[in-house]
Amino acid sequence: MTVPQQLIKRRLIILLLFSLIFSFLLLGRVFWIQFVRGDELKERALNQWTSDVPVEPKRGTVYDRNKNPLAISATVDTVVASPPDIKDIETTANLLSTALNMDREELEETLREAKNKKKGAIYIKRKITEEESETVRNLKLSGIYFTKEHKRFYPERNLCSHVLGFTGIDSQGLDGIELVYEKYLKGTPGRIVSEKDALSRKLPFGVDKYIPPEDGLDLVLTIDKIIQHIAERELEKALAEHNAKRGTIIVMDPKTGEILAMTNKPDYDPNNYGEFSQILWRNAAVSDVYEPGSTFKIVTASAALEEGVARPEDKFYDPGYAMVSGVRIGCWYHGGHGSQTFIQLLENSCNPGFVELGMKLGKDRFMKYIKGFGFGEVTGIDLPGEARGILDPSKVGPVELATITFGQGISVTPVQLITALSTIANDGKLVQPHVAKAIVDKEGNTVQEFSPAPLRQVVSYETAQEMKKILESVVTNGTGGRGKVEGFRVAGKTGTAEKYSPGKYVVSYMGFAPVDDPKLAILVIIDEPTGGLIYGGTIAGPVFQKVMADSLNYLGIEPNIEQVEEREHVAVPDLRNLYVEDARKILMQNGLSVRIEGEGYVVTEQVPMPGAEVKKNTVVLLKLSDSRTNKDPVTVPDLTGRTIKEATDIIHAIGLNIEIEGSGYAVKQNPPAEAEVGLGTTVKVEFSQKP
Repeated sequence: MTVPQQLIKRRLIILLLFSLIFSFLLLGRVFWIQFVRGDELKERALNQWTSDVPVEPKRGTVYDRNKNPLAISATVDTVVASPPDIKDIETTANLLSTALNMDREELEETLREAKNKKKGAIYIKRKITEEESETVRNLKLSGIYFTKEHKRFYPERNLCSHVLGFTGIDSQGLDGIELVYEKYLKGTPGRIVSEKDALSRKLPFGVDKYIPPEDGLDLVLTIDKIIQHIAERELEKALAEHNAKRGTIIVMDPKTGEILAMTNKPDYDPNNYGEFSQILWRNAAVSDVYEPGSTFKIVTASAALEEGVARPEDKFYDPGYAMVSGVRIGCWYHGGHGSQTFIQLLENSCNPGFVELGMKLGKDRFMKYIKGFGFGEVTGIDLPGEARGILDPSKVGPVELATITFGQGISVTPVQLITALSTIANDGKLVQPHVAKAIVDKEGNTVQEFSPAPLRQVVSYETAQEMKKILESVVTNGTGGRGKVEGFRVAGKTGTAEKYSPGKYVVSYMGFAPVDDPKLAILVIIDEPTGGLIYGGTIAGPVFQKVMADSLNYLGIEPNIEQVEEREHVAVPDLRNLYVEDARKILMQNGLSVRIEGEGYVVTEQVPMPGAEVKKNTVVLLKLSDSRTNKDPVTVPDLTGRTIKEATDIIHAIGLNIEIEGSGYAVKQNPPAEAEVGLGTTVKVEFSQKP
């Protein structure tokens, strides 16, 4: 039967339409594969027939300011396995685990898993020692290869560890400047690309492509290796001598903000940082806060001078305490310092005097200067983990304001405190502390230099000059005498703060020299020293003196003997059989310093002996005992502000009797202080809860 022509045409049209639709589907699929998934499939194809091994760049070297290397990278071997090329996994794992000190079962499991997944290459052990490398090479195992990587070394071991920090297994910065300047130091990785077959085996005649890495840039620090050595040496000696918990020293150029040394003890070796407790990684100089004690008085004094609420010649009276909102705030010196000038407030580190200054300033003005000196905010130093300190103006009432004036009730970081001191040394201009000096390339060309400009003028030039003179007087005539450096004018301030654990203290000493042209500012902090008299001047002062003297000598700064006034010679008074506080007053009146040994209230021995001709500010050693004095007549001591127990112990120690009325603190006595009476005389003392 003949098929109608119309049906044939219809069938041809259907066939044509089907062909067109199929062609469009094929074209769409080609478009999808070629253009939409082209990059992905190309990458997967490359992964199937090529092996891509990264080549680690050499990390930049870290130098001190004089180009002494502090952190370097050396080329070492890394063991790599090609699982498809390993013939006997069990034997290979057994031999490798012995040579590389690895767990055999874990290594065997790793190799089997990699082979089953047809992985082309895996790491076995990275950055091995030369001995391990030689042992593995001698095994001549199939499928075991080597690649070169760079391992970080710190040639000075513990030196400056908290500034340097350390790197991880991939040479990535994890702490310190290694972390902060990672983008400059790390460089750009390279690659080795080689061809492989369907079983992921390397083709013997395949084409290898090497893309070289770009090494990192070098970093020059402001740290001076020699000054760092000096600071670490003296801090270690001080901690051992006083059996202290820990300590910190910062040495800074007050004009530029450059940190010349920064050390915390105990510390760690960044070559083996994993073997040390993570607590030791912490850089206490920037991350830890503490109550600064009397070192903070430089802020109060500067604010008082700048605002005109006090002048150097103004008179103040210290009865031994100050009353603020019904709270009694005592002076460290029992009985008080009596009448004194503004300069003597700092020389004597008199707490009640500074409370009075704080009351005159008022909260708003005082807070303005506290913040102006940089407290309550980060300094911006280029080290990780910097703390802001603890300062909440909303919680500062009259009592809190009073205690902050002498450094209690506020917490600061060491780097904040040294920056505030440097502001005074730098004529009132606050500079940002920093540890990086420059980024340089391998040819020594400077890529970037770090030299922050002064941030702000905190106090006037005139106030800064006046404070320099006063702080120099603290060293010459006051509590800072142990920080003197022969041939140099030194400014300084001591600090002693009791921690919240009774009987535990943080003592400190900070200062700068030479006063007329400050080159170095130094802060010394000793945490929880034990034994003897625990004061900033007696414990931290000698450490400051040694670091300052040795650093100035190393820098070649010549002492100017002409600037040092000739010291007047005085005869040492006879202090034996005297009550210790009376002896201390006599020494201060004669321009001499004092060091106490032993416990008790009566001086039994003294060095130098009475009558010896010595220079002013010479330290006189007073040895105490709990025996009674046999001196007759006896000078009646000032008992004002003493508790009943203290007054009783003192009176009995000097051979007198006591009659007690009331309770609390001594407010009246008869006979009066300074009166001379015979042994056995009864002293009537009235006590009150409201002194």
